[in-house]
Amino acid sequence: MVSIIPALAAVVVEESDLRQALNLGKQFADFLGREGLSDADKLREAGLLRGQPGEQRLLLSLAGPAHLERLLAKLFDEAEFLSPHGLRALSAFHREHPYQISVEGMTANIDYEPAESTTAMFGGNSNWRGPIWFPLNYLVISVLDRYHRFFGDQYTIEYPTGSGKQLTLDRVAADLQDRLISIFTRGPDGRRPCFGGTEVQQVNPAWRDNLIFSEYFHGDNGAALGAFHQTGWTGLIADLIRRRHGAVASTGDVLRQIGTRPKEAGR
Repeated sequence: MVSIIPALAAVVVEESDLRQALNLGKQFADFLGREGLSDADKLREAGLLRGQPGEQRLLLSLAGPAHLERLLAKLFDEAEFLSPHGLRALSAFHREHPYQISVEGMTANIDYEPAESTTAMFGGNSNWRGPIWFPLNYLVISVLDRYHRFFGDQYTIEYPTGSGKQLTLDRVAADLQDRLISIFTRGPDGRRPCFGGTEVQQVNPAWRDNLIFSEYFHGDNGAALGAFHQTGWTGLIADLIRRRHGAVASTGDVLRQIGTRPKEAGR
């Protein structure tokens, strides 16, 4: 999942903001006023500037469109990072193909471990070698909203990879939200994935509705793992539910509202 972090550094700058930057003498925005083969033309050819004059938007990102497409193809492959309940921290490709390194006669392997570690190293915690973690999943969903704000409905990707289905990025973000939410909801069998094989929590009336915010979750079946008091990040599920079902506007909508809100008198 470390590979996705550069793509998280992305922001969409609307033309109105660029014009304000010009008025303030900010040189980075003066490409809008240049003549001939301008920087604006080069940015448009590179896919970083879109829209008609007056409604142009600029993408500032560490991952350009070509890189992003290759990155998402790996990330949304169900044989690699995409699980039924969110994005794994390590590709499931390494389940059958462990990464191996040899240094000075010592050989070490790293394989896909969806739950707790198979060794006592690091306290038996597999950490980022397979489980689902909420912080990066949440950030991926947030940045997909920003990329959709830039590309619009004209840009689609195959999701899941290899399925033949083309979706816009906002629909991909919605599906990721649903996968994460499904960790806590009852499936067709009446069982919550987060409770795994703990029957008391699955069936006992005194426990089955008492959800806990676990540290991370099994990369294949969504069972709760690690410490059971991680409201600091797994509590993000509450925000995902509210945004998914319209109780709170998406981040992109909030930003657009701020950009179009009339200025207060005297400010």
